[in-house]
Amino acid sequence: MTGFFYNRDMVLRTDRRILVCLFSVTLVLECHSFSLTEFLVGPRIGPRTQHATPKNIKLTMAQQLVNTNGYPFEEHEIYSEDGYILSLHRIPRSKYDKAPLKNQRPVALFQHGLLASSDVFLFRGPEYDLPYLLADAGYDVWLSNMRGNIYSMKHKAFDAEKDSEYWKFSLHEVGVYDLPAIIDYILKITKEHSLYFLGHSVGSTVAFIMGTMKPQYNAKIRLHLALAPLVHALHEISFPHKIFLGSSISLTQAIVSKNILNVFPRREYFSKLLGTLCANGVPTQFFCLIFLYSLVGIDGQQFNSSYIPEFLSYFPAGSSVYLTSHATQMYAEGDFRPLDYQNSFLNYQKYHQSSLPVYNLSLVDYPVTLHYGDGDTLVTAEDLAFTETKLPRIIGKFRVPYKHFNHMDFMIGTDAKDLVYKELISLMNKHR
Repeated sequence: MTGFFYNRDMVLRTDRRILVCLFSVTLVLECHSFSLTEFLVGPRIGPRTQHATPKNIKLTMAQQLVNTNGYPFEEHEIYSEDGYILSLHRIPRSKYDKAPLKNQRPVALFQHGLLASSDVFLFRGPEYDLPYLLADAGYDVWLSNMRGNIYSMKHKAFDAEKDSEYWKFSLHEVGVYDLPAIIDYILKITKEHSLYFLGHSVGSTVAFIMGTMKPQYNAKIRLHLALAPLVHALHEISFPHKIFLGSSISLTQAIVSKNILNVFPRREYFSKLLGTLCANGVPTQFFCLIFLYSLVGIDGQQFNSSYIPEFLSYFPAGSSVYLTSHATQMYAEGDFRPLDYQNSFLNYQKYHQSSLPVYNLSLVDYPVTLHYGDGDTLVTAEDLAFTETKLPRIIGKFRVPYKHFNHMDFMIGTDAKDLVYKELISLMNKHR
């Protein structure tokens, strides 16, 4: 079994009593192996596993959302270098644009963050969601789905439901294999030479990984608009985050030992249960909001709680336990580096060298804008101030002009259109 550990001092100083309680919870989960862990986290990988994958979906939720709002929709499948089959969703033009599809438009590629998918940025509609606004502004919009989520669970050789090898990837592989293949495919289809890249959270992280590991692709990024990107985490970790990080090692090991490698996949029954517990007017909603705000930051004004049931039908959308561990490792340690599998053979197999490769941000020579919110407890102004010093072509660092704007508000903030999205489109227009 692969081990995990994080060495940031603040994690090690987590209150001992909290760790004892969390260890007890873990013990309960282990003892009740009837599948409480599977119910909460995800299914075991093996012959009897059955859960939704794209091959079982006749009409994707993303397509229904886009078409219902009157916009054209396309779905494309591409192959990464290491055999993963990825789903791209495309809104080629605005519903108001009657010009032929063959007319060239500037290309915008959007990459979602951790445990998300393309449709979490589509369900509120054209008045609120960034992809529609980009299409209305004249852009050819592509939305990528990371390997391992509900839309990108196919492989040339592996079955995601049965083969544990499928799930042995982290953010590193997304940046090194997937994103280059996606960019090449889009530019070939559109006959463009470069594109605009927009990433939320680890969606931007993978673009920085690509820029360091495959710098030949930097010329293909016209502008990278990084929304709360997780790169270097240097801020004082909040108390709830200390609790999470202090328990993540043992919980991850317990999950992997049960061969639960697809974590928090989209499951209709689970989404409906959470949606019921967290809906407006239900007493348990209070606990849902406390949990949510403890992770992403408190912001009662930008978060419309009536969205919760619908939001939970799209989020989470699944990922590999190793990818989530990579994000957790970067946050806990504060360093921008590949996942350490704590296994020299596996590390060598993954990185083709005895030591972990270095992500050298000085190699990322495409233009970048950094965007952050004061209410974000995951990615802070302090973090981005340090990241800014490492990137050679920073266009600007932009604070969202609202005091409590948090990490999730970039996705579903009530006023995100006026506070963030309009500025993004303005910056893109200036760099045409």
